[in-house]
Amino acid sequence: MRRIKILFFWIFFNKNNISFSELIRFLIKPKVSSIARKYIYQIIKNGDYEISFNNLDKKLYWPSKFSISRLNQVIAESFDIEDWHYYQKTHTEINVDEVVLDIGTAEGLLPLSVVDKCKYIYMIEPSTLFCNCLSRTFSDYKNKTTIFNVAVGNEDGIINFDENSLDGMISNENTSFSNEIPINKVDTLLNNQIITYLKADIEGFELEMLKGAEQTIKRNQPKIAITTYHTQNNPKEIIDLIKSFVPEYNYYVKGIYEKTPKPVLIHFWI
Repeated sequence: MRRIKILFFWIFFNKNNISFSELIRFLIKPKVSSIARKYIYQIIKNGDYEISFNNLDKKLYWPSKFSISRLNQVIAESFDIEDWHYYQKTHTEINVDEVVLDIGTAEGLLPLSVVDKCKYIYMIEPSTLFCNCLSRTFSDYKNKTTIFNVAVGNEDGIINFDENSLDGMISNENTSFSNEIPINKVDTLLNNQIITYLKADIEGFELEMLKGAEQTIKRNQPKIAITTYHTQNNPKEIIDLIKSFVPEYNYYVKGIYEKTPKPVLIHFWI
């Protein structure tokens, strides 16, 4: 049913410049669980999950509170170049000596896969559970990584974050599952630090994050790979806002989300 919906959207709503051959490759590709199996060498549960990979000589840690099956999608997005959620498409590859800002890092597989080539990586993740695992994953890279356990938006303050949600829910209500955490503008967190690459996947809060990253984007003009498929997102608003910051940006959209005709990702570069 999911793939039928995507075909329908391609026929009637496709504005993403997705070729028919690319669509067919996507529709007949294996399930993410099959793709993930190609890359996973071993999973050990010792408190949290410890994952070893066939194609990466590093270990990743995943919170035991969350189902390990959710890691399958993350692996496909990080390693399968045909996946529409793959960040390093043409013009937004992560190259040697990049300074990466990963917003919505979660488990950290993308930065882990490129940490050796990067000059520095800033990671922003509101979940304390994931941040604890990130500290273990990047314990050998403290000299070239910074982990911010905060949410990001267009203000500096305090918000409630639901630690019980794998999707990272921010709420105005204080519940038994929520913790108060800082929320900051990217401009505040980075404080004039240089970045060359910005990746963002923050469950529909991308537009507010961008408003709080205006000076960082104007000053650095980084490559940008940003998700736009969430319910709250309006891809046109995101494009218009980034172009208003730096009119010289080129961009293209990639993918079709099965629940809406929204693109999965938008890639920007100078």
